[in-house]
Amino acid sequence: MPEEISFARKASGLTRGLSTYDAMGIGLMVVQPIAGIWGMLYIGAGLYPGGNMIIAIVISIFACGITSALVWGMLGGSMPRSGGEYVFNSRIINPIIATGASAAQLIAIIYWNFFIVTWFASPSMSMLAQFMGWTSFSNWIASKSGTFVLCAICIVGSYATIVFGMKVYKTVQKPLIILALLGPAVIAVALTVTTKADFIGHWNALAAQYHSLTYQSFTAAAGAARGTMFPHTWTWGATIGAMDGAFLLFVYNYFIVYVGGEVKRPDRALLSANVLAVFIPAFLGLWTVIGLYRIMSFSFFGATQWVTLGGGTLKGYNFPYPPSYMTLGWIASHGNWFVAVIACVSFLVVTYLEVTLTFLGFSRILFAWGMDRMGPKWFTDISPRWAGPIKTYTLAFAILFIGTAGYVLWFTTLFTGLAAAGMQLVSVFFVTGVSAVIFPYRKRVRTIWESSPYRRFHILGVPVLTIAGVIYLGYILVLLYFAFIDSATRDVTGKNMISFVVAWIVGIAWFLWWRRQNAKVGVDVGITYGQLPPD
Repeated sequence: MPEEISFARKASGLTRGLSTYDAMGIGLMVVQPIAGIWGMLYIGAGLYPGGNMIIAIVISIFACGITSALVWGMLGGSMPRSGGEYVFNSRIINPIIATGASAAQLIAIIYWNFFIVTWFASPSMSMLAQFMGWTSFSNWIASKSGTFVLCAICIVGSYATIVFGMKVYKTVQKPLIILALLGPAVIAVALTVTTKADFIGHWNALAAQYHSLTYQSFTAAAGAARGTMFPHTWTWGATIGAMDGAFLLFVYNYFIVYVGGEVKRPDRALLSANVLAVFIPAFLGLWTVIGLYRIMSFSFFGATQWVTLGGGTLKGYNFPYPPSYMTLGWIASHGNWFVAVIACVSFLVVTYLEVTLTFLGFSRILFAWGMDRMGPKWFTDISPRWAGPIKTYTLAFAILFIGTAGYVLWFTTLFTGLAAAGMQLVSVFFVTGVSAVIFPYRKRVRTIWESSPYRRFHILGVPVLTIAGVIYLGYILVLLYFAFIDSATRDVTGKNMISFVVAWIVGIAWFLWWRRQNAKVGVDVGITYGQLPPD
């Protein structure tokens, strides 16, 4: 055992081969633009149908989009090492807190992806099958065996894309980013070029085909099922609540910092990439919502998202697909086959790349732990041929494949991806927001701050990073209120609180055990945390 943990700090073995475009692509593909808009609308407007999504997005852009880009970009550029928020928080706050939070993030991204990988089947493939009327194929996708086969294809393909190194991954990612962005752009165009009268006509034509609720009767039927009618105009209270969905448009841009040690010119690239990864989906989201409000009534839109949140089940609603934003865009296009295909392809692409990046995030967390002697030596093993951590990629593959099989085939009701979102709000975003606020004033990292390229960025004498951190924390606190306190959302976004506690206990226990093992061989990890790991 001593020889396994008493190893010298070494150069990481990772290479700085990613451009600003590559880094931006990583952020965008974790945000998943088409999935981000889908989730933003059915969570935000579905839970708070009286919320104005345009205002919710604009507030979120300023309070979260800009500030998150500054927080993560500046922290990443100041400590350009791979490993994510663990690197910042362990140096700025405390290593035991950082390890607890990082362990929760590790569990959350795996937990999330048991759920996310199923998107490769539904809504991705099922959406196309339903729009095109391929009933047999749609029924196969909906079966447990069909869903698992498609999930397995996604997981194996994602592993094959990342295991041969970042050079292979970025080659694959570049053209796929275009397809990923084309889907929501085409849907937004469809919503823009149609008229309200045409949309109502298209909806009613489908209603006649499927003996379903007409446009005029849909809202009333949904209101009866909900127990209260849908509002015809917006309120401030519901609009603030709708931010619980709006943040999905860009909050996950943070993932770029997991490859901070592999980006060229990190002082420029990490900040620029974070900004781009925020504003591209924000633009697409605003464009989409403006288009939706233009062609349907406010109450009808809220009703569609409430029904989508409930799985598309409503008495009298017989369309073979939920009234999600993708469906509304397709109906606006009068059932255009190209809109159906590009929406499916875009969702397939973002799901596939998100799962691929799960391997990256998982491996970089373990790598960062290993560099600080908070794990076995093989956590830091980098393949000389592929310049990547093959062993930790393979470990992630095994966990994701087995866990997905369990989730799809046996334990579907046990997990919820939104519980993982709550875990990340607490463990990733809140803790890192604290780091951003105190970084310029923390004596233990004064030398790191003094060498930061952003140390001279001030407003009225206060570091821009601190200001951004305070606003970012305020926004996260609002989200935490809606996740864990507000009655409309706590049962959706704040379920399984026990999992948060268990994750943190596991991380803290892991830290204490490895600190003790290092002490046995005369290694003081306190010294390690007084410096950044090497490139």
